[in-house]
Amino acid sequence: MSRTRHVGIIVVAVFAIISGLTEVVVGLAGHTFGILSKDLKPNAATAVVGAFYSLGGLSLLTMKKWGAVLGILFISAEILGRMYLVSIGTAPSTGGDAIKIVIGGVIAFGLILYVSSQWKRLE
Repeated sequence: MSRTRHVGIIVVAVFAIISGLTEVVVGLAGHTFGILSKDLKPNAATAVVGAFYSLGGLSLLTMKKWGAVLGILFISAEILGRMYLVSIGTAPSTGGDAIKIVIGGVIAFGLILYVSSQWKRLE
């Protein structure tokens, strides 16, 4: 199978990697790049959640079914990690910033749905 047929998965993977790396930076430095109205306190848990997202993207780049399974698991862990960060008070649970946290989770879930829809195209 040609890799050009997997452009969508490559885009999803690169998005997950970049998003995860920015989340790691948020965890280490607290700087949210202006996405949230105020920066967060540096927190290792946030960095770990971001690492899950990046690992999900890296797994997807294999273009193999086992990589897709790992990618889906890592991205699912990122979604659960978001919920954990809200529950412990690291991420905002009210207001506009909370809506942005939810939107980020919905986007991650959308990535999982897209990868799942491409299952037959993977090796």
